[in-house]
Amino acid sequence: MVEKVAVMLSRSVDVLPTEGPWAYEPKLDGFRCLLSIKEFGDVRLDSRRAKPLGRYFPEIVTAAHFLPSGLVLDGELVIAGDGGVDFSALQQRLRYSSPARTSQLASEMPASLVAFDVLERDGHDLRRSLYDERRQVLEVVLSEAPRAVGLMPMTTDPEAAGAWLRDQPPGIEGVVAKRRDQRYRPGARSWQKLRARDTAEAVIGGIFGTLEHPEALVLGRYRGGRLRVVGRTSPLPLAARAELQRLLRSPRTEHPWPLRLPSSRFGQTPGSEIEYTQVEPELAVEVETDTAYEQGRWRHATKYLRLRPDLAPEDVAADSA
Repeated sequence: MVEKVAVMLSRSVDVLPTEGPWAYEPKLDGFRCLLSIKEFGDVRLDSRRAKPLGRYFPEIVTAAHFLPSGLVLDGELVIAGDGGVDFSALQQRLRYSSPARTSQLASEMPASLVAFDVLERDGHDLRRSLYDERRQVLEVVLSEAPRAVGLMPMTTDPEAAGAWLRDQPPGIEGVVAKRRDQRYRPGARSWQKLRARDTAEAVIGGIFGTLEHPEALVLGRYRGGRLRVVGRTSPLPLAARAELQRLLRSPRTEHPWPLRLPSSRFGQTPGSEIEYTQVEPELAVEVETDTAYEQGRWRHATKYLRLRPDLAPEDVAADSA
């Protein structure tokens, strides 16, 4: 049995590849996990960084006992929500580890492992096998799997993959393209990932860096008459830093946000606070976003596109996301 497997990774691209033998899978908005089933009922559920997760998701461990031993699956841990998957529910599950509480949550918001690869079967390492060969094994192994362990959808039709991007079903972040004639290469970024993206408007409520040297933006949108934190941008391009440096100002009155913001406002694990520089919330901007918008905020960093001088801050409401 392979111990603490390094997972194969993907790199972001702007266009889906079509030349050559490609398979396409939806990228679900969940936790990347490895499920390892050894002999005598020994089951491990680990994050991609080898953090044990089995105690938080006992329903997955229970389901694994109905699968053959000597099996290692790679997949995405998800929780079904209204019309899609619910990442915030996964985060909530990680806050509790007592058996009684995890059992209750497993009943109220059950998780599933959607497997997209098999690294080992009957104790034999399959990582040197090609994708098509591993996929065939995976389909056989999961043909009679319990409901909590499912098979990731796959297509070899780029038009069908494009539909996942265009339609953006809830919980699908994008598409991962994988060479069908490629082995599983631990640690290598050989898969290609194209995120489903959109644009939206937000108000600059703060920055990372200083007024003289803004590095990234802290974004807000109005909801219920109050400016709420909805996310941040990735590092600003140099031209945008120079432009915003001339326009950003310190708050003239009391700022609507505290001096430190909870890390959960940026899609990170709750429990810590993040320092930033407050600015007068008077500038609206347009940003490029992905589909991970939940509980009134973007979980991933957005990409700054341009200023929107045609919009007043109060015009940027949360319900327009």
